[in-house]
Amino acid sequence: MFKAASIALLALPLTIFSQIGSAEQTDKHLYAAAKADPALSAEFERVMMPFSSNSPWVKSFGTTAPATTETVDGQTYDVYWGCKPHDCITESYVVMYKQSTKKITAGAFLQNSYDGPNLTKSRITWMEKTDTDSARALGKYLY
Repeated sequence: MFKAASIALLALPLTIFSQIGSAEQTDKHLYAAAKADPALSAEFERVMMPFSSNSPWVKSFGTTAPATTETVDGQTYDVYWGCKPHDCITESYVVMYKQSTKKITAGAFLQNSYDGPNLTKSRITWMEKTDTDSARALGKYLY
C-alpha cells in the first residue's frame, strides 16, 4: 500500500507538468501535421520553394521539433521548426501557420557559416509578409 501511494505521489508532478506544457506544445511534428492537413503541406511546399533547390532537405521537412503555439496581436498560430538533418547549426527554418485560414503567414529560413566553433555569418530570409511582431515571436526559434 505504501509503495503504491509513493509511486502515485511521485507521478503526480509529472502529470501536472505534462498538462501545463500541453497548452503551449502540441507534440505534433510538422511531417505528421502536414500529413493530416493537406493545406499545411501545400503551404509549406509553397513557402519553401525558393529554398528547395539549394536545400533539398526541406522537401522532407528535415529534423523537426514538436509544434508550439504563439499569439501575435491576439491571433494564435501553430509554429513549426525544422533544420538540416545532421547539420542543424547550418540551416533551419521556422514557420507560423494559422489554422483558421489554412495559411503560413510568416516564417524565416536561416543559413549560418562557421569557422570552427565560431559563427562568422548568418543570413535570415524572411518569408511571406513577416511583420516585426511576428519576427519577434519567431526570433527565439532561430538560434
